[in-house]
Amino acid sequence: MTLCNFKGLRNVTVEFSEDATTISGRNGTGKTTIKDAFSWLLWGKDSEGNTDSKFGIKTNDANGNFIPDLEHEVSGTFEVIDTETGAVDTVEFRRVLVEEWKVPNGETERVLKGHHTDYFCNGVPLKTKAEYNKRINDIIPEAVFKVITDPYYFLTLHWKAQREMLLQIAGDVSEADVAKDNAEFAALLAKVTGKTLEDYKREVAVQKNKISDRLEKIPTAIDAITRVTPTAPDYAALEADKARLEGELSEIDTAASSAAEANRIAYENAAKIQQQINERKTAQQKVFFEAKEAARNQAYKTNEAYNNAARDLQTLDAQARSVETAYSSDKARIQTRIQQVQRYTEETKSQQDALRESWYKVNAEEFSGEAENLVCPLFNICCKDEEAKAAYNENREAARVKFGEDKEKRLNTINEKGKGLTTQIEQQEAEISRLNGELATLEAKHSTETTDIAKRRALLNKTLAESPRVSTEPDIKPETLPEWVKLQGEITNLTAQLPTADTTSASNTAELRQRKENITAQLKGVERLLGVRTTIETNNAEVAKLREEAAKLAQEKADLQKEETLIDEFTTARMNEVERRVNALFSRVQFKMYCTQIEDAKQVPDCVCYIDGVRYADKNTAGKVNAGLDVINTLCAFHGVSAPIFIDNAESVNEFIPVNSQLVKLVVSTEDFTVTNR
Repeated sequence: MTLCNFKGLRNVTVEFSEDATTISGRNGTGKTTIKDAFSWLLWGKDSEGNTDSKFGIKTNDANGNFIPDLEHEVSGTFEVIDTETGAVDTVEFRRVLVEEWKVPNGETERVLKGHHTDYFCNGVPLKTKAEYNKRINDIIPEAVFKVITDPYYFLTLHWKAQREMLLQIAGDVSEADVAKDNAEFAALLAKVTGKTLEDYKREVAVQKNKISDRLEKIPTAIDAITRVTPTAPDYAALEADKARLEGELSEIDTAASSAAEANRIAYENAAKIQQQINERKTAQQKVFFEAKEAARNQAYKTNEAYNNAARDLQTLDAQARSVETAYSSDKARIQTRIQQVQRYTEETKSQQDALRESWYKVNAEEFSGEAENLVCPLFNICCKDEEAKAAYNENREAARVKFGEDKEKRLNTINEKGKGLTTQIEQQEAEISRLNGELATLEAKHSTETTDIAKRRALLNKTLAESPRVSTEPDIKPETLPEWVKLQGEITNLTAQLPTADTTSASNTAELRQRKENITAQLKGVERLLGVRTTIETNNAEVAKLREEAAKLAQEKADLQKEETLIDEFTTARMNEVERRVNALFSRVQFKMYCTQIEDAKQVPDCVCYIDGVRYADKNTAGKVNAGLDVINTLCAFHGVSAPIFIDNAESVNEFIPVNSQLVKLVVSTEDFTVTNR
């Protein structure tokens, strides 16, 4: 990457190592500028997300004023590797900020009117920013690029954005996944078909609130009925008056004309016949209803096998999706870990080779101590002093022994380091073997589960094919029912027996009518007083009914509370499974995907990162960097891409966890700006 007039760096080129590059220097020498240049080249922003109009991109003079007539540019050469074919394509991007100077009419001095940006790809100018952005996004989309190049970026996003990305990688947990091994949970889901569990919980809460409201109103209703219930009168005296008055009315009725009596008898006979007709019509309706209900029950029984198979097939499809999601996640995790260990093994072997070369070099050293080679430290010429030469020869043997001891000590040190590296290589190769075994076990398990699901699906599809559904609303004609036809014949015969002429007539005298009206009025008064008994009995029955309703509602409320508890237990189980799947993706960090609200102890979605049990925000720089690298490893594996990672304040980290990406470490030191490939 080359920077020209960018944030004070006039002309700087950085050659990056394939594995790791360290950029060190004092504060203010340009380390962060390299990171800003990388970000500006790709997205037109510095490493903190500011556009070039909001951060100091220009180069200033000693007085702090920007130097005019300079083009500010960054170019970078990238090796783009196709992860499927291994093909390597080299691409050069260049972004140039150009000043626009004009001489206003009537004036002689130029004035800066604005800026524009030029874009180049492989040396070819591009017409628009959109075309430039597309070339970059075709390699890696900006949103992905940012989270895999900065270890601080993902873990400082809003928790909702972090949660959304994590669930996208881990896969959401379906309700069927949670209920598959719990009979109570499975029964709960059967009740909420066609709606969400949250909707069902709200329905349960509404029902419970309605019951609670009704329970609160029942005592008031009982009290209101009790208040209006009258005191019981002297029923015996009233009954005696009633019997006397009824006797008088009976005498008046007896004195009625024979014609009226005959008419009464005719009416009674007609009423009896009509009652028989009505009874048979009621029997007809019952016969028709029972026949239709029997046909409907038979249809339900016929459809039972089909409905059960269709429901089981839906459950099996959900189980199959869950199996595939878990398999893909576990396989990606194991493969990523294998690649990490293999890479670290190769690095250790490279260190071992370098150590071996060092041993050969030290072993080849020989002692040279001839007096003729003695050089005067003052004049830097061969010594001519015979006494000095004699003294040198006397001490030469001691120098030779000291040289041999030092050489043996250095060789032993190299040998010890070599043994340590050999042990590391053996441990790493054993870990690779273990991981390969874990991968083989996973593959076998997945094959068994897939075969079992396929067999069960075939059986259910066979049941669907062999058990077609029938209509549950049968078309039954009453004329086809023997019992109904028999009753219809009886109705026809009884109808023919009804009288065809009106035989009633009024023959009572005016005196009998007046007496009957007076006695009837008295009787009504007595019956009205006796009616208090009915009111009292009705009110007492209503109070008993309300108390029975209260007991029933109390039981229903308890059942609903139990249902709410089961829903909460289901929600907790689902939350635990979400956290398990998410945290299985990482080797160092863990995420809490839910938190408990203080006001109502309700579990709500959240996303908080922990490292060794400590919140990310409370960790030191080294912990945060390695946590970010752990996240980047997972994101790279999920998206199938990797890109250079810029690590600011890298001097705070003693050891970085292994990554598959190119590292650029920005280190504060007391030296000048330096770039080293390590």
